[in-house]
Parts: sequence; structure tokens; C-alpha cells
Amino acid sequence: MLETLLVTGFGPFGPHATNVSEQAAARLDGLELDGFVIRALPLPVAFERAVALLEEALETERPVAVLATGIHRDPAGFRIELAARNERDDPLPGVDGVQVRGGTIEDGGPPMVFSTLPVGAIKRALEEEGLAAELSDDAGRFLCNAVFYWLARRVPQVGFLHVPPAPDGLEAVTRGVRAAARAVAERLAAQRVEASA
Repeated sequence: MLETLLVTGFGPFGPHATNVSEQAAARLDGLELDGFVIRALPLPVAFERAVALLEEALETERPVAVLATGIHRDPAGFRIELAARNERDDPLPGVDGVQVRGGTIEDGGPPMVFSTLPVGAIKRALEEEGLAAELSDDAGRFLCNAVFYWLARRVPQVGFLHVPPAPDGLEAVTRGVRAAARAVAERLAAQRVEASA
């Protein structure tokens, strides 16, 4: 039985009538990579509801890794996030109308948590697809950062990929997310081989 690689994306919010992170993840649902299968999980732009869906998915899917995605403002390329901060400062209210200004994600939690996915390999995989990519040490303070932080406190293999926001760039975003997922699957497969050697 194939192990699950969970790929999340966010739904519409604010000025974004569609969200390419959700659309790209959905296009990859069921894709098999190096002995793993991608399961896509759309998340609402509302922290409590997103967390409820993640809790259910972690229980039912039992993913070996999670690649979370969301859009960012810069249309130039992809940003592979290295860390998430225990801070919330929402520039816009979520779809449920809630806006947190100057709060934390987890009371008493560490100030910062880090990606455990192969960020260098993900960057190379994106660049091999002809896509601009950079490593980023600031995931913002909105829902992307909050979900990344929440996941990193619960899943051993987790990371976050910010994708360009342009809705007409769905094909490129899908290629990018697939390349990132492939890099994760290849690393996990290599770890399985090393463990059995």
C-alpha cells in the first residue's frame, strides 16, 4: 500500500476569487511518485476551520509528509519557506470574518519552527522546470505562516511552498508543486533505502 504525501492549498479569499494553490493541489490528487501517493486537501482561509480539516486528514490519511502551499504577493516566482514564527498578524480577515492582530499561534510554543523537507532539492527541482525559486526565511504572519507552524508542531516531515498568485499561471504553478512533491518523494524513498541497508 502506498504511503501518503499530503499536499494542501488554500481556497479563495479577499481579492482572490480563485486560488491557484488549491487548484494546483487538486490537479495532483492521486498522483503516484516513487512509492507515495499525493492526497490533496483544500483548506479554507480561516485558521480554526483549516486546523479542524488538518486534524481529520492527519488521522485518516496518516501522511508521511505534508507539503503545504499558498499564494504570495510576488508574481515573480516560488518561495520555499525555511521557517514559521509563532506570531499572527492578519492583514485581512479570513473568510469567516476573523482577523487576529498581534497574537500567537500556540501559547508557550517555541518562537520559531523549521522546515524538515529537502528545501535545497525542492529549489533545484523548481529550477530544473525553468521556474524561478528562492529560499525564504519569512513566511509572513498570516494564515500560511500559521498553518505551517501548526503542522510543524505535529508532523515530522513538513514544509511550506509559496506560489505565484496569477490565476492564469495555473499550469506553471501545478508544474512547480508537482516538482516540489517529487523532490520530497525522492528524499523519502532514499531515506527508506538507507534505513533498510
